[in-house]
Amino acid sequence: MPYGQAWRNQRKIYQAILSITAVRALTPLQDAEATLTLYQLAQSPELYYDHIRRYSTAVILSSVFGIRGPEFNHPNVTRLYHVQDQFTAILETGATPPIDIFPFLKRLPDFVSPWRRWARRIRAEQRQLYFELLQEVKGRRERGIQVNCFISQLLDEKAKYELDDEHIAYIGGVLMEGGSDTTASTLLSFLLAMVKYPKVFRKAQEEVDRVCGTKESPTFELLAHLPYVKHCVSEVLRWRPVAAGGIPHVLIQDDEYKGYKFPTGSTFLANAWAIHHDPELYDCPDDFVPERYEHNPLGFKSDIEEVTDGIRKTYGFGAGRRICPGFHLAENSLHINVAKVLWAFDIRAGTDPTTGRPLQAEEVNVDIATQWTDGFLIAPKPFPIVMSLRSEKHREVLDRELDEAQKVFQRYQD
Repeated sequence: MPYGQAWRNQRKIYQAILSITAVRALTPLQDAEATLTLYQLAQSPELYYDHIRRYSTAVILSSVFGIRGPEFNHPNVTRLYHVQDQFTAILETGATPPIDIFPFLKRLPDFVSPWRRWARRIRAEQRQLYFELLQEVKGRRERGIQVNCFISQLLDEKAKYELDDEHIAYIGGVLMEGGSDTTASTLLSFLLAMVKYPKVFRKAQEEVDRVCGTKESPTFELLAHLPYVKHCVSEVLRWRPVAAGGIPHVLIQDDEYKGYKFPTGSTFLANAWAIHHDPELYDCPDDFVPERYEHNPLGFKSDIEEVTDGIRKTYGFGAGRRICPGFHLAENSLHINVAKVLWAFDIRAGTDPTTGRPLQAEEVNVDIATQWTDGFLIAPKPFPIVMSLRSEKHREVLDRELDEAQKVFQRYQD
């Protein structure tokens, strides 16, 4: 959507429903879903990939549409991922012709443009899903059920924002697709980093133990006392940014920067990978080193004293006017899940799938070219990991906290 009044109106909506105050009200949901994730990881750690993906999707489904996603194979989760995976696939490099470079390709007939039929099918499936979810919210409201979600809020404020069902459905869809896979991919990258860097894992776990003990798992109130855990989250966002190549932006008017002239229509990418792996800014940029934030709030080299105004700690959420409006929600999910996983589990490398031999940490593959997926959004491919619940005391606490979480889940059930 080009910059203009329509964009400003839509941005105002996103900022209202994803403000710090609004997001703070969702912390009980995030805590409850993180607790359920711990329980599922303890029950079937070999399915860690699915459990992590379920978490991020469940939070989005509940906060946006007021419905649950209690299992990875639950219909609410699977129908979202069916559409999401198709959409991500068509965004991958090479999936479609370079029509921005060669506009004449747009005029080719459909019988020699299978990508166009694919795009239309994805659009139709997206629209069907968005409207089905919107109608479900409307149906529950008509039955007198209190629905706690963003879409219900927008239905109450249709006149204020001059919205019709089409706008509301697509606002919900954008929130859903923008917040599901991205959080999961970052959490999976964190787990892989803990397998590769056991010293970092032990240091972070020791901090959690010192602050939280064994009587309760980490809470949002305790996160303020876990600086090293927060550094770990900052580092994984730097080390493996999900939108590594950045999101394309297009000039709507001619511009000039440092003597370079750019015409209207020029495409720019804020290359998060290049920024966060710049050896001029970071010591050992390819390594996972949370300690870098102890010396510099941005993680820069200690001899870099002057910091240009406006520089961000992470560009994984974008920058400028179009920065991801949901980054507060995403950061909350990352912090609470990282802290709870460190509290509950011992983590180490698994066995080599080819030889069956236990892997040493130094043998674990963290090569971005081979261990992460290609495309617009990157995620680690499944990797050998062993996650063991630390003690029976931890299990007892987890069982108790899962019972308490049911009170939160009831708000999002018919």
